[in-house]
Amino acid sequence: MVRSLSRTEKNLWSAFLGEAKANRMYTAFAMRAMEEGHPEIAQVFLEAAGAETIHAVSHLKALGEIHGTLENLRTVSQGEAYEIATMYPRMIQEAEEEARPAAAASFRLAWEREKHHLRLFQDALKVMGVPDAASALERQPQMPEVEIPRLLPIGEVGREKTRIAALARIREVIFGMQDGLISTAILVSSVYGATGNNFVTVVAGLAGGVGGMFSMAAGSFLSSRAERELYQAEILREARELEVHPGEEIAELMELYRQEGFSYEDATAMAERVAQDKGIMLRTMVEKELGLAPELPGSPWKDSLTMGVSFIVGATVPILPYFLLGNALVVATSLVLTGVGLFAMGVGKARFTHRNPVLSGVEVLLVGTLAAGVGYFLGTLVPGLFGAPGGA
Repeated sequence: MVRSLSRTEKNLWSAFLGEAKANRMYTAFAMRAMEEGHPEIAQVFLEAAGAETIHAVSHLKALGEIHGTLENLRTVSQGEAYEIATMYPRMIQEAEEEARPAAAASFRLAWEREKHHLRLFQDALKVMGVPDAASALERQPQMPEVEIPRLLPIGEVGREKTRIAALARIREVIFGMQDGLISTAILVSSVYGATGNNFVTVVAGLAGGVGGMFSMAAGSFLSSRAERELYQAEILREARELEVHPGEEIAELMELYRQEGFSYEDATAMAERVAQDKGIMLRTMVEKELGLAPELPGSPWKDSLTMGVSFIVGATVPILPYFLLGNALVVATSLVLTGVGLFAMGVGKARFTHRNPVLSGVEVLLVGTLAAGVGYFLGTLVPGLFGAPGGA
C-alpha cells in the first residue's frame, strides 16, 4: 500500500503540479503573443506565469521537498542523467516510429540541452566538494531498492493475455520466414545467374541460410532482451518513485485522470482508491504515465528460437530446385516455389489477423517476388559490367 497522505498533502501536491503546469503554459502563450505582435498581452501572460511560480515554490516548501543545496544538486543531477539515458531516447524513437518529426525534433533539442545541464550540475557538485561528481552519482542511488509487486493478471484475464502474447510471436514467424525466403531466393538466383553452376549455388545458399539463421536468431534474442531490460528498468524506477514520493505520484495520477475528462472530485477519489493497493497503483502509473504495458514483453529465448527456425525453414524452399534440376528452368522453379511459399505465408498470417486470405497472400507474394527477381537480374547484369561472363 502506498504511504497514506493527509488531505492537505494531497492538495499541496495537486496544487503544485497545477501551478507548475500553468507557469509553463502561460510562458508559452506569452511567446506566441510576442510572435503575433501583442507585447502588452505577452506581459499579462508573463506576470501571471511569475505568480504561478511563486505559488508552486510555496507549495513545495510547505511539503518539505526543498532540501540543502548539495542534496538538491544530487537530486537534479540524477534526474537529468535518467532523462538523458532513458526517457528522451525512448520518446525520440517512439515519435519517429509514429512519423511525428516535430515531436522528435522537440525531444531531441531537449535531450541535447539536458546533457549541458547535467555538466553544469556536476561542475556545481565539484564546487560543493564532490571531487568526482559523475562517479559519486553512480555510487549513490537516488532511491532505495524495492520489491516490484506482482503485475501480471491472474485468472481468465491472465490466460487470455498469455494467449495473445503467444500469438504476438507471429511477428517472428513472419519476419523470419519472409526474410529466409526472399534473401535466399535473391542469393541463389544471383549466384546461379552469375555462375550457372548448381553446386556453387547450393553451397552459397546453404551458407547464407545457416549464417542468416544464426544472425537473425541472435539479433532477435538481443533486441528482445534489451526491450525487456528497458521495461524492467522503467517499472523499477516507477516503483521506487512510489516508495519515495508517494504524494507526487498520487497527484500525477489525479492530473492524468483530470486530463481524461474526470472532475476534480472524481479524479481525487479514483486516485485515492487506486493508491490503496501498491500493485494496482504501480500498474496504473506504468500504463498511464509511462505508456507501457505492465507485462514484460516476449521471451528472448522463445523469440530467438522462433526467428531462427522460421528463417531456415523459409531458406530451404528456394534452394531445393538446385538439388534436383540442372537446366534453365531451375531459376524459374526456385522463384515459383518461393512465390508459393510467400503466398502460403500470407494466407496463414490472415488466419490470425482476420484479413482476406487471398489479398494477404497476394500482398506478400508481390513484395517477395519483386525482391527475388531484382536479385536475379543483378546477378546477371553486374558481372557483365566488370567484364565477367554472365550465367545461364
